[in-house]
Parts: sequence; structure tokens; C-alpha cells
Amino acid sequence: MRQESDGSTFIENTQSFDTLMKLNKQMSNDWRQGQLTGTQKHVQHVAEIPNVVYHHLLKTLGKPSENPKAWKAWLNSNENRDFRTGGGNL
Repeated sequence: MRQESDGSTFIENTQSFDTLMKLNKQMSNDWRQGQLTGTQKHVQHVAEIPNVVYHHLLKTLGKPSENPKAWKAWLNSNENRDFRTGGGNL
């Protein structure tokens, strides 16, 4: 929290997520196309997003269930590939 000279107050959230990015990279490297074929696994882990980023996205895009196209576009963007945990696009 910081107070500006004009009297305005700002709350700033920060989070270190180097470890999360390493985990995402490892999960992405371990992913193989077709690995769910012939299994009973019907849900695939697609991304790990840090809390501060997730809450920012909630403010800008809304809930994933309310705006799935925008969330998919955000996750499929090359700028955000480090958050994905598997290959391909959503």
C-alpha cells in the first residue's frame, strides 16, 4: 500500500512465480500428444496461472465461464505460452 503526494492511495499486489514457471515448463515438456487416448481421463490440465495474474484477468475478462472465448484467446496467445502446461491450442 502506498500513499501518493496528491492523497491518493494505491494497493499493489506482487507475487514471485519463478518456481511456477519452472513447473509449467516441466509439465509442458512432459506433455505428449494423444497421452489421454484410451484412458478414462477426460480432463486435461492446460495452464497454471499465478493468483495476481488470475485476479487481474478476472477484472479485465470476467469469469472464464462467462467469457470463455477471451480466456482461450489469452491462453493461446504466444505472449502467455509460459502459463500453458501442454502442447497445442485450446
